Amino acid sequence: MENPARIGIITNLTKPDAVSRTREVVQRLRQAEAEVYLEEATAAACHEPGGLPLPELADAVEVVVVCGGDGTILRTALLCGDRVKPLAGLNTGRLGFLTSATESQLGKFADALARRDYHLSERSVISVEFVSRDGKRHSLSGLNEVTITRGAISRLIRLEVSINGMPLNRFNGDGLIIATPTGSTAYSLSAGGPIVGPKAEVFLITPICAHALASRAFVTEDSVTLTIRDEDQRQDILLTVDGGTPQALQPASTVTLRKALYRVPLVVLGQTTFYGVLQEKLRWMGSEV
Repeated sequence: MENPARIGIITNLTKPDAVSRTREVVQRLRQAEAEVYLEEATAAACHEPGGLPLPELADAVEVVVVCGGDGTILRTALLCGDRVKPLAGLNTGRLGFLTSATESQLGKFADALARRDYHLSERSVISVEFVSRDGKRHSLSGLNEVTITRGAISRLIRLEVSINGMPLNRFNGDGLIIATPTGSTAYSLSAGGPIVGPKAEVFLITPICAHALASRAFVTEDSVTLTIRDEDQRQDILLTVDGGTPQALQPASTVTLRKALYRVPLVVLGQTTFYGVLQEKLRWMGSEV
């Protein structure tokens, strides 16, 4: 007899009804004869024993159920790093591009995970190295994007971008977004960048409010090394990964971006496709003209 599926759960506890929803997920998974493990804060909120820190949870299970929205999935992927396991998002947020199912599909969702009846969409990750204003060197990874923007002072910043050491362009504006294909439907999309299929091996460079008509979104293969330098040596330039806490950059320092050595697997149920998700989330119904 096949061993039962080992499934972890982490919940965004700031969401309304988060505890009662998590208890229902636990109950459905146990009814489907899965072994259930909870992240420590989630377990404490639900009065379940044996909660595990997130990295240990990832090591103990085959799939991590993420109860929340896309932001919770991004944060979970960031905290797990290269120890990440397949993430199955149960959408309790709004848009949910990265989630696997909605609350109304909980029964089907739990049964599929317990039977291992799903496939994986492997998503590339972008890594960034930079020096913050206090002189500390940082290395972070993101599933969606790295964003470099001006701070509180409302004036343009000038950023020089190079690819493998060769200058590409100088961008004047509010900043730049360097996105993965997964991030093409996030901030980059709002800034006018293209939508890219998740299997494309590319980076997107999307200007934010560029002060030049010739500054356009640019797509390059993700095997390159990107470097970004602040030409004006500004004191108020901020770097953000996947919408997390902004970090003030050290003036005149260089930001280096590469494709990470690991991927984040997202659980996909049934016949769901990226293009079907686009039609649903963006309400692409075609023209009646």
